[in-house]
Order: sequence, then structure tokens, then C-alpha cells
Amino acid sequence: MSEVKLVVCHECDLICQEKTLAVGEAASCPRCRAKLFQHRGSTLEQTLAMAFTTVILFLIMNTFPLMALHLQQNTRETSLLGAALAMWDREMPVLCVLVILTTIVAPAMQIGIEIYVLSRLKWGKQLKTTGLPMVILQKLRPWSMVEVFMLGLLVSLVKLKDLADIIVGPAFWSCSGLIVVSAYMGTMLTPHNVWNWFQQRKSDVQV
Repeated sequence: MSEVKLVVCHECDLICQEKTLAVGEAASCPRCRAKLFQHRGSTLEQTLAMAFTTVILFLIMNTFPLMALHLQQNTRETSLLGAALAMWDREMPVLCVLVILTTIVAPAMQIGIEIYVLSRLKWGKQLKTTGLPMVILQKLRPWSMVEVFMLGLLVSLVKLKDLADIIVGPAFWSCSGLIVVSAYMGTMLTPHNVWNWFQQRKSDVQV
């Protein structure tokens, strides 16, 4: 007899039998209609490649200038960290700390945990060590607010365009790319996919 796979609804705790889905299909809870999981056809190797892409984009975002203002023959560049520290100089320490935590610290931790989990699933032997990092990752993701910072930056650019010439730096484009890639990563690195990769890797190790 084939093994019956069960999945628990995260909304109403109903235990459902897992069905095999085609690529693009999604499974919903029969009681509360919450989406249980969706089959996007993502492989462990593809997700790992996307994770390394986020590392590159994150390093560019924090290394190169975010933007530059050119006014009356003077050009002043600023980075992501420099923009946050400028709030400290303007006596806004709480806002400065929040920006650093939500745009630098939280995304760095999120990317680090993603790389760790995927690396353990791909090359590690102690596969059970991925459980706690996945729990932490699920709690950490809402605190990564690069897109919120980007929205505020776009509003500032609109207001400053008539006062000075604005030069968009490489960090701006890498930040935009990081938002897109991170959102896509959230659909690939899910607890359901991690569990399936864990089962496949466990079978390979036992063989």
C-alpha cells in the first residue's frame, strides 16, 4: 500500500489528505477554503540559485550608492546605511534604528537562514537541523521591510525632482531586484516544499 500523506490546515487545523497537483495548481482546505499549498514546480536547485541571487543583490544594495543629489555644482551621494544614519544626525534615533533593523539586519538574517536551510537540504547530513531555522524564518519574514523603505524613497524622489538633479545609483536597482526576487523566494521556500525536499533527501541518504 502506498503511504498516505497528510497536511494540517494552518487556519482551522483540519487534517487533510495531500493530493498530487499539477504545476500551477493549488490545494485548499475543504472546510475553511484557506490555501494549503501550491505546486509551482520549484526544485531545490532552482531555489538555491535564487537564494544566492538575493545574496548578490543584498551586497550590491549595501555597498554601492543608493542615490545622489546634484545641486549647484555640488553632488552628494548616500548609501542605504548612510540614509539611516542621517536620521540619527537629525535627532530621530528610533526611526534610525527601525530602518537599520528592517532594511539591513532582518533581510541579512533572512537571507542567511535561507542559505543555511537550502544548503543543509542539498549537502548536509543532519537534515533535522532545518526545522528550527524554518520556524525562525517564518517569524522573521514580516520584519523584512525593504519594499516599505523603497516606497518611501520613491515618494522622496518625486518631491525632490524639482529641487535638484537626482542620480539613481546601483543600489537603487539592486534594491528593486531584491524585492522581486525575495517575493518569488517566498513562494519557493515554503514549509511544504521544504518538507518534500526533506523527504526526498532523506530517501537518498538512506539509499
